[in-house]
Amino acid sequence: MKRMSRFLIALTGAAFASTGAGAAELKTMLTGDPRSFMPGGSPDDNSTTLLQHVYEGLVSWKADGSVAPMLAERIETSADKKFYTFTLRKGVKFHNGASLTPKEVVWTWNQFLEQKSAWACKQYFNGSGVVHVLSVEARGKDRVVFTLERPAPSFLSQMARSDCGETGIAHPDSVNAEGRWVKPIGTGPFAFESQAIGRDVVLTKFRDYAPRSEPANGYAGEKKALVDKIDWLIIPDASIAKTAIMAGQIDIWGQISPTFAEELKVAPGLTLQASDVPSINTFAIQTTYAPLDKPALRRAINYALDYDGMVASLTGGYAKVNTSPIPTSSRYYGDAQRNSFRYDPEMTKKLLAEAGYNGEKFKVTTNTNFGDMYDAGVLLQGQLVQQGLNAELDVVDFAAQLPRYNSGDYNMMTFDYSPVLDPALLLDRFIGSKAVNRGKVWDNPQARKLVDQIFATDPDKRQPLYDEIQRLYLEDAPMVVWSGAVVISAVRDNVKGYEAWAGRRPRFWNVEVSK
Repeated sequence: MKRMSRFLIALTGAAFASTGAGAAELKTMLTGDPRSFMPGGSPDDNSTTLLQHVYEGLVSWKADGSVAPMLAERIETSADKKFYTFTLRKGVKFHNGASLTPKEVVWTWNQFLEQKSAWACKQYFNGSGVVHVLSVEARGKDRVVFTLERPAPSFLSQMARSDCGETGIAHPDSVNAEGRWVKPIGTGPFAFESQAIGRDVVLTKFRDYAPRSEPANGYAGEKKALVDKIDWLIIPDASIAKTAIMAGQIDIWGQISPTFAEELKVAPGLTLQASDVPSINTFAIQTTYAPLDKPALRRAINYALDYDGMVASLTGGYAKVNTSPIPTSSRYYGDAQRNSFRYDPEMTKKLLAEAGYNGEKFKVTTNTNFGDMYDAGVLLQGQLVQQGLNAELDVVDFAAQLPRYNSGDYNMMTFDYSPVLDPALLLDRFIGSKAVNRGKVWDNPQARKLVDQIFATDPDKRQPLYDEIQRLYLEDAPMVVWSGAVVISAVRDNVKGYEAWAGRRPRFWNVEVSK
């Protein structure tokens, strides 16, 4: 309680200190400091949510998962589908006053793809998957040409990935002489102003922003900065965030802990908004680690969980049970996907015997930075122990957990995937060769081939491919999927224009705040 009181005093000080007379200010929150100022430099929500207001890419996702131009005015593709020419929009400026030219596009993509780059999304463009970008070259005053090694129908959708920061274009002044990303300078509706580590990050309205003319749609279309400042307070504790939103110290809690939904629903001056999200909540399984290398044991784990109880407990019933790798919100979630794993203790016993399980210990890694992930890990570990499995909880900081996921250094791990509006990109995130990329969860060549076929297939003809992936998933059980994803936002009544949406991360363009 003393810790909470001290934090709330500091929180109040931060809120009032950042408020200027007459300025329209939106106060919101992050659960921790951004881990990177590079576009797509880290897939964590704190980094990507903040930077989606600062950077823009050549293309963006609409709400339906289709791709729309953003910084590009026109996109042309060669007959052999290996050359993409982007003509840049005129009149676009960076936050430092420089005009957007092909030079900054080439520089940014060189930063992304250079051999020593730690860019989290390099795997999607360097040939590890379907897309292999060979070069990015400036042509004239307003054109950029991307050369691919081979045709890749998913190229534009990969560029628009929200977990990759929409491959946003940065100005070289974002990087210091030592090569560190120290100040994000993009073309978005808000510009970076300041950061106080552990306290807040402040963005201000970019008054020279050049919006598109199309209606706002997903991450695409017209974006207007209708507030002068966004103050992102760092609030790592969900209980403190609940107190802050109820006290009016923040205006929007974009992703509330579902355990507080019922209390906040009846709080005066607040409205809750909920939206299904095209993603899955999971526990990754390291299939090379004994005894988890046995498919029968992994299937036993999938049958050991009370999914209805987990969803009710962990999401307040807002989410839907889902044990398929295809999100319930997808058009491809059909009968095959519904006929997936279920709670069946007798089947667990049978499969444990088939696997020859003798009580070998394995760890379930989770973190306390994201309360929902921690609670899920605790609940999973408890249920597995009840079913006779020797599962031990391993609690780390998320800053340590994410590199372990990317390197495959875990036994089991709570992991919730960023929403992607094209479900093929979700599968692409975790299906692939561990020898090529240790961060892949499901190493099945047949499944990987099916993902590649999906990218090359007309959307209306993809269902049989998704059904075959579901069949292979039931055989391999490379992870535990326990629910579809949902986002719940708490919004104070002085906020206008905000909407919780399928992309999950809050969008603060086109949002107003009254005094």
